[in-house]
Amino acid sequence: MLMDMDGKDLKDFVKKASELNGYAVGLRRELHAHPELEHELPFTEGVIVRELEKLNLDGLRPGMGRGHGVCADLVGTRPGKVLALRADMDALPVREETGLPYASSNGCMHACGHDAHVAMLLTAARLLAESRSGLAGTVRFLFQPAEETVEGAPSMIESGALEGVDAIVGLHTGSIWEGLEPGQIGWRVGPMMASTTTIRVELQGRGGHGATPHLTVDPIVMAAEVVSQLQTLVSRELSPFEPAVVTFGKISGGRAHNVIADTCELFGTMRCFNTETDAFLKERITATVEGVAASMRGRGTVTFSGYLPPVVNDEAITLRMRDILRTTLGEGSEHEVARPSSGAEDFAEYLRKVPGAFFYHCSTFGDERDHPHHNSRFDVNESVLWTGAAAMAAFALLWQD
Repeated sequence: MLMDMDGKDLKDFVKKASELNGYAVGLRRELHAHPELEHELPFTEGVIVRELEKLNLDGLRPGMGRGHGVCADLVGTRPGKVLALRADMDALPVREETGLPYASSNGCMHACGHDAHVAMLLTAARLLAESRSGLAGTVRFLFQPAEETVEGAPSMIESGALEGVDAIVGLHTGSIWEGLEPGQIGWRVGPMMASTTTIRVELQGRGGHGATPHLTVDPIVMAAEVVSQLQTLVSRELSPFEPAVVTFGKISGGRAHNVIADTCELFGTMRCFNTETDAFLKERITATVEGVAASMRGRGTVTFSGYLPPVVNDEAITLRMRDILRTTLGEGSEHEVARPSSGAEDFAEYLRKVPGAFFYHCSTFGDERDHPHHNSRFDVNESVLWTGAAAMAAFALLWQD
């Protein structure tokens, strides 16, 4: 156990992790050049299985989820609990414009860092396999597809990925949270990322000629009023200390410039951090849409779908990671995140089943190479991949002590 090691042994662990950065970089570049989408990840699955087969693990299950998820178990030399370490592995339908020598050329891109997540977890698996004698219980390495469509975690759970698991830990690399330095691990007790719900609004009017609007019921004018009214929900009906987002990103209605349509549809997203706010917003969005439409002699209906709960970190597990980071990687290796992100993560589905925590791994450059996630020029600072791998491995070794 690391807690029983002297300073020299602790330095050896950190040194070994840093020496494996080249291994992580090589894996990340191999995966980056071959991005795959959603559940269809045969190449990615093949790389993961290839690397895990080298480690003499105690169980390897490819073909999970809807076909290409992977789980593998490493059993320690002493009894203990089961910890799952999770990495997502799907890419995005984004055409890459980084100009990197290992850039993708298939029209898709790892523009969210999932290639680095896989590389870091495989590196952590290698570190832990070499430290089996100090491991209590079991570590389950969980490689998940389809995070971007929020369908991957449920599919892995249905395949049995959480059977026997007592706790779960995951991380996200890149530049989601501010105030961190490259290589630092960000943590936060409680809400870490928001819930998300897809909103569909259908407005029914009565179409006609654009020259005689008085003979019609215009659903596009309804849509404009609905969008305007819904902007007041967050600014005027929620406490300023209760963050939430209501955004409409798509409006579809009409086919010709001089024809008033019969219908118009709006599509949006709603994000918040607790079930009470979620229920309040759904009730008020529905009432507003129906009321605005009725006041303009039309009809409005609202459909909510694709609900994903917020990522809420378990206090004990989160603070345990903070303490382990200070012990292994030293002061300055971790930093408390001041505010949660309004982004969403299907890691939340695991947290509905078992306690756990989701962490942030900062991999920015601090210069013009930094671009937002899902951007065609997104990249990660590969020199710090080892700190993410070391954090996961150290937690697996120490969390039960």
